[in-house]
Amino acid sequence: MPDQNIPHPIPVPSVEAIDFPALPLMPEAGGRPSGDLARLNLNEAPMSPSPLALAAAQEALADSHRYPDHHAGALAGTIAARTGITADRIVFGNGSGELLVQCAQVALDRGDEAVMPDPTFPTCGKGVQMTGAHIVKVPLRPDGANDVAAMLSAITPRTRLLYLCTPNNPTGNLLGEAELERAIREVPATCLLVIDEAYFEFAGGGGEPDTLTLLRSRTGPWVVTRTFSKAYCMAGLRVGYALCSDEGLKRGFSRIRHNFNVSRPSLAAARAAFEDEAYMRAAVAETVARREQLRAGLERLGFAVLPSFANFLTVRFNGSAAALAQALHGQGIAVQALGWPDANGSLRITIGAAEENERVLAAIENQLEAA
Repeated sequence: MPDQNIPHPIPVPSVEAIDFPALPLMPEAGGRPSGDLARLNLNEAPMSPSPLALAAAQEALADSHRYPDHHAGALAGTIAARTGITADRIVFGNGSGELLVQCAQVALDRGDEAVMPDPTFPTCGKGVQMTGAHIVKVPLRPDGANDVAAMLSAITPRTRLLYLCTPNNPTGNLLGEAELERAIREVPATCLLVIDEAYFEFAGGGGEPDTLTLLRSRTGPWVVTRTFSKAYCMAGLRVGYALCSDEGLKRGFSRIRHNFNVSRPSLAAARAAFEDEAYMRAAVAETVARREQLRAGLERLGFAVLPSFANFLTVRFNGSAAALAQALHGQGIAVQALGWPDANGSLRITIGAAEENERVLAAIENQLEAA
């Protein structure tokens, strides 16, 4: 029995020890985003969701006194029809971030290891720490893509999870077919292979690997995570999904999943948005066009711009990225400073509305001239 004379710290030390970036402060007066702040640090879409999605969410509000379908059968069936992954292998989360935490929880015990690129989306690493397992960080390639060869070399007999992010957040580059195929082939069957494709829809356009087809050859367990937050313009509705290698793995997620974790309006909106493929493709095309315009403007200002297959650009210049980000924030423009790949760091800039992109270019030019 615990000694009641010894105080038990709350939060417990294992929680206090979790290393995770501070969440950005984005105050909203009256509960709505302020137009005074250009939120180019969150990788949100600058446009609203499909009108069909908004109408579906509105209709679902009338049934808000009823819990949603915990298994999200209607949405699962819609996704299954397009992906070829049966509905009994699809699980949903409050954004794909929740599912990435659960990937660690279903695969890892205390003392196990998880191999991850560095830097990458930190949420899977948060889940690793929550299990008491250890993160093995592998530096990215200079072009911002995951270094598959180095990650495979980092596998040990204690490795139980290997996390790939393609396109990688926060750097934007993706893996080629040969690299992805090698990971699928060489990651041991005793290890869960997680492939985070939050920006999957932006990677289209030719030359990108078909992950689900390649995964058919894998004998070990795998998960592909995707989201409605980016290309479907639904970041505030919080819907992500995981495509699993088998029913047993899906059941593992179901055991740790919180009951009714995705709301009824969100599920309805996601299904309508998924079916409105034309709207999604138009939103992606518009974002990509603005991305290339922003790329040209930043290169004109002397920035080195990494390859991007996402809704953001990662850029470098001969100066402190953190200092420039702070100066821009003082002008009502939020961008993300990264401590990669060296002391100067780099900036990740979300593709915003046309006027926001023009505003950030003008502000950066003014800062550079004043320096």
